Amino acid sequence: MADNFTRQAQLETILPALQLPPEIQVRGWTDADMPDIQRLSDLHGWPTHHQPEEVLASWRNAWPAIVAAKDGRVIGYVRGLTDESITVHITDLLVDPDKRVQGIGRLLLQACHLLYPRAGINLVAEKEAIPFYKAVGYRYVGESYGYFKTLQPSS
Repeated sequence: MADNFTRQAQLETILPALQLPPEIQVRGWTDADMPDIQRLSDLHGWPTHHQPEEVLASWRNAWPAIVAAKDGRVIGYVRGLTDESITVHITDLLVDPDKRVQGIGRLLLQACHLLYPRAGINLVAEKEAIPFYKAVGYRYVGESYGYFKTLQPSS
């Protein structure tokens, strides 16, 4: 697994290809971004049921994990998992509701595509986000059923 320095260097190689508004910075996330990330998640109705250290570990193990910031404050983020060759699975993409329709979500997804140009991006979209994904070129590939299990510690 690459360290944050290597990931940031990888990200900086693709930043010139992004057409960022002058006031928006796109960069790899840091631990210091966690309060803003949690604020955006809570604002959107995605509260976590995990301990803060578990959430932090999940971000540390994810890549791409990129934030868009304005005036030092995170206004959007994307978090994913990748095999670096075939698939990038986006686990979260969220933009502050007051900052939507400015192309921030599109830029975050474009950064993921540029980091792994041969990989396909796979994601699950909330119903409200489907028009956005269609507008930026994603296509519906059909319904599937997912399964999830977590092992609970014995009491």
